[in-house]
Amino acid sequence: MSGSNPVPQPPTEPSGAARAASKPKRPKWLIPVIAGGCAVVLAAGGIGGYLYWNHDRLTAASEECATSYDKAVKARKKLTEYLKSDALQTAIRVKDSEVKDAKTVGTLASTVKTASKTKTDIPGCPADGLKDIKAVTARLDKTATAYAKTVNEAKGKAEAVNASKLDKTVADATRILNDSKGRVKDDKVRAALENAIKSKDGKAISDAVKAVNDSIKAKSDADAKARAEKEKQAAENTAQAPDNGSSYTGDTTGGYTQSQGGGYTYTPQQPTGNGGGYTPTPQPTPQPSQGGNNGGGSDNGDDDMCAVIDQSGKPGTWVPCS
Repeated sequence: MSGSNPVPQPPTEPSGAARAASKPKRPKWLIPVIAGGCAVVLAAGGIGGYLYWNHDRLTAASEECATSYDKAVKARKKLTEYLKSDALQTAIRVKDSEVKDAKTVGTLASTVKTASKTKTDIPGCPADGLKDIKAVTARLDKTATAYAKTVNEAKGKAEAVNASKLDKTVADATRILNDSKGRVKDDKVRAALENAIKSKDGKAISDAVKAVNDSIKAKSDADAKARAEKEKQAAENTAQAPDNGSSYTGDTTGGYTQSQGGGYTYTPQQPTGNGGGYTPTPQPTPQPSQGGNNGGGSDNGDDDMCAVIDQSGKPGTWVPCS
């Protein structure tokens, strides 16, 4: 309609050329500045990361070195303590005669002597320097291993001595067990010794052997006492037994006298005092031979007979007189 107000229209979008012409332009010097700033930021971040990584490696290496140092010190202390221990000192005091294999005693003595002279220095860990820290750590590990090896070696030699001693103890105890059969006062001690041998307990065997030896001595003493009493009783019985033979006391000196009829009569001498005497059996009076005279001689040339006197009291005999 003419004469009326027109309807307002929206603004139109400018064209691409118009938009480009309307944007403000950046100064050329700003572009290099931005690029350099980015490079600085990247470089700073890389250096910081490297420094952090390197510090972490040094810390870990130092901790490892400290652990190795503690191990070396403890290993050396363990060796020192073992060399002074009662177990080792007891094994060292064992004599050659107390073991089955005497070589074990000499080997232990040599090992202990060498171990006692071992003096390996234990270095401290460096404060910095990754390479140096690692080198000291390796040295400390080697030192700790050497000390531990020495301890184990000494223990092994000591155990060999103890085992050899036990072998001889068992062998000796077995021989005593066999030899003591029938010689002990109480056979229970032999049974106890047999059980101790089976257990291979050195102290139990030693105690059982002592009990067997004591029992052997007790039986031996009892047997000797019984034998002495028996001999004494036999001697007393012999002294009290009656004497069935003739006994003689006093003087039996006597002589024959010729009787008037030509015979002979034996007259013993009587003992003096209150002592006993020997009375011979009466003997028959010897008779002279036919043709003899009262003087014992012969007038017709026959030989005279003479009596031979036996001083023991037996009958006399007649023989021709010489």
